[in-house]
Amino acid sequence: MPHASNRDVSLYYELHRSSAAPAAPVLVMIRGLARSARFWLDFVPRMRRTFTVLVLDNRGVGRSDKPALPFTTRQMADDVAAVMDHAGVDRAHIFGMSLGGMIAMRFALRHPSRTDRLVLGCTTMGGRAAQRIPLSSVATLLRAGRLSFPDALEYTAPIVVSPSFLRERDDIIPAWRAIATSEPVPLRGSALQLLAAAEHDVSREVAAIRAPTLVLTGDADRLIPAENSRRLASAIPGSTLEMLPGAGHDFTTEQPEPSALALERFLRVARP
Repeated sequence: MPHASNRDVSLYYELHRSSAAPAAPVLVMIRGLARSARFWLDFVPRMRRTFTVLVLDNRGVGRSDKPALPFTTRQMADDVAAVMDHAGVDRAHIFGMSLGGMIAMRFALRHPSRTDRLVLGCTTMGGRAAQRIPLSSVATLLRAGRLSFPDALEYTAPIVVSPSFLRERDDIIPAWRAIATSEPVPLRGSALQLLAAAEHDVSREVAAIRAPTLVLTGDADRLIPAENSRRLASAIPGSTLEMLPGAGHDFTTEQPEPSALALERFLRVARP
């Protein structure tokens, strides 16, 4: 499978051609903390109905390299650019969730000519302008750091998706555990991603984003409060805010069809 390179970091990616139109626009999808591209589950084939989908494993997880030294969301945004270069994609829609949303913001700022439309999911601009993660969720993440990767995913599930979803979909945690078992993430990898997210601050820069932007989140997010999406939408000129009722943090897993429809409504609008 293909790997791109950004300096000395090897980056795994997959390019899924549209099942309906080979010339469909490209949608780059960027996952969040400790999640490889496999955690998109059935959302990739769903989006392939409309788009050519490019997904990657961020540095630190999955089949990409796990650097020993700290890195930033700036470097992770340049990773996305390197993957696009290797895949032969000059310009694309960019969709990032959580840490992936932070990377997507950085990408739009660092590579504006390569950003068509931008979707920022369940994320934050960081800095003092952001509403902090609830202390109870921070405590859950810290306790999870002492567990194996599969156990940590299960332990943190109640702050990643809603309790009602967990009750209704007893297949999700086994699916996550299977991925985690086959792709173990070293503590260093997830810790360095967490550090990159903690240091992320574009509060003084987001007003410079010129790509048409959709800010999308679940209104029941227990990890990154939905207020952060409201603040982002207020800070990015001309952006649109959409809330998914009842959805938790990982809304593409919890509400895949409403999530897909929200993206399609926004991304299929012709750019002015």
